[in-house]
Amino acid sequence: MGNITGTMGCSSSVADRRSEKVIRAAILIQNWYRFTMARLEMRRRYSLSIFQSIEYADEQDQLQLSNFFTFMLDHYTHPDSVSHIFTSPSVSQVVDEGLRLTEFERKIDVPDSYYGPRLSFPLTIEDANALLHAFRNEQLLHARYVLQLLCETRKVLKEMPNITHLSTSYSKEITVCGDLHGNLDDLLLIFYKNGLPSEQNCYVFNGDFVDRGKNSMEILIILFAFLLIYPNDLHLNRGNHEDYMMNLRYGFTKEVSKKYKDHGKQILCLLRDVFSWLPLATIIDSKVLILHGGISDTTDLDFLNALERNKLKSLMRPPKSVRDRQDQVNERTPTTRPSKHIANQNVAGKTRCISSSGSTEPSGSNLPSDPTLKEWKQILDILWSDPRSQNGCTPNKRRGGGCYFGPDVTAKLFERYNLKMLIRSHEFKPEGYEISHDGKVITIFSASNYYEEGSNRGAYIKLNPELIPRFVQYRVSKYTRRQNLQERVGTIESSALKSLREKIYAHRSELTSAFAQYDLNGTEGMLVTHLCCVTYHL
Repeated sequence: MGNITGTMGCSSSVADRRSEKVIRAAILIQNWYRFTMARLEMRRRYSLSIFQSIEYADEQDQLQLSNFFTFMLDHYTHPDSVSHIFTSPSVSQVVDEGLRLTEFERKIDVPDSYYGPRLSFPLTIEDANALLHAFRNEQLLHARYVLQLLCETRKVLKEMPNITHLSTSYSKEITVCGDLHGNLDDLLLIFYKNGLPSEQNCYVFNGDFVDRGKNSMEILIILFAFLLIYPNDLHLNRGNHEDYMMNLRYGFTKEVSKKYKDHGKQILCLLRDVFSWLPLATIIDSKVLILHGGISDTTDLDFLNALERNKLKSLMRPPKSVRDRQDQVNERTPTTRPSKHIANQNVAGKTRCISSSGSTEPSGSNLPSDPTLKEWKQILDILWSDPRSQNGCTPNKRRGGGCYFGPDVTAKLFERYNLKMLIRSHEFKPEGYEISHDGKVITIFSASNYYEEGSNRGAYIKLNPELIPRFVQYRVSKYTRRQNLQERVGTIESSALKSLREKIYAHRSELTSAFAQYDLNGTEGMLVTHLCCVTYHL
């Protein structure tokens, strides 16, 4: 009996030791896994931080360069001698507003060798499906149809208010999409998952359709086609990249010129005007404000709804200094508080005349007057600003334009206009969306793989009549499915470091000069803090 008891005790002890070893092994594996995942996440985050810092530095350079040339033009040149260089030519000089669709057919020939879509106006859903099929197969739409489409789009946009008002009572859900930046695969995936625009499937696309990606023109053509077919069910807001001077730097101008060599200039000049007529914001059920960038402590929705938005062909060139000073004097004059309710239409009472082409233009002139400082600043803020967690409103020095707005600024605007939610885009998010300001501000970003294959998900929002947001995430995958997590992070990291090396090499002269100021003894060595300080300021 004693031997049996001893044997059982020995077996129990062995089992306990084995169990202890298993637990220790499990803890060791768990700690190793957590450590590995933390390192991968750290590498992923600093890679994305490098990409974003370079992106914002480029935007800051663009604004500073524009400001420099504006200063030179205002102070060191005769206005008449160079004004034609930086001001956009009248679109009527290139594509006359009175040009009818039949005249395009007479002036621009479509050869028999062209096998792409042949559009007839007014467009039908069959035309839109033909465009989708053609672009999936990497076909181009002929320039004649592009110009016709843009002219028809401009007519529709000119009839729209600056701030579009929608209601969920007419459709069960409204889908809101963020930046696409020329990524056609993302748009096609959204339509595949969520359905094509229709009277029962309402969409709001929140700006930045173009630049960076290689299919910006195709995205515009698809969105404009559906706008013409369903003008009450597909809505477009202007983004900071719907700006011809931004397009010069970030790829869209080059894309159009390459795809449409013979008629590229006509298309680009017409697009300048089309972009300027895009609405500035959308409001759903008088509660949800949708705009591209953000707000500031001076954002005035009543003022934005009343201004002539087409005066702002580009935000890269602010109003002239003389006009700025006059506006600053005028703004010191006390004004009455605007009404709490926003009109659904542009300000009434403006005298307008109908031109022979059927288009409406300000009375007395076919060209809009130059924007005032307040108009420029109001639109700049809603297209360029970003939210932050700290209270207050400060200049957005990282981008070089707009501002950073805090929860208090959001709360103040919501109280003034009786809003409950702000949906904006403009900002890369790894998961495709982010919620901030205690759930009041939502950032939606719809371009997946924005910096590199596997760098981020895209997302869109679905709003029901209760205005409860539902997020749908996705990622267009061509190669990443074959890679494990470590390989994907390695790809992103390698691409980020390559971009950083290129940036350092481009500024090697300035960096060398700045480093020399800290290395007084010529040791070719310096503190890490000095290194960070120099690279940050450059």
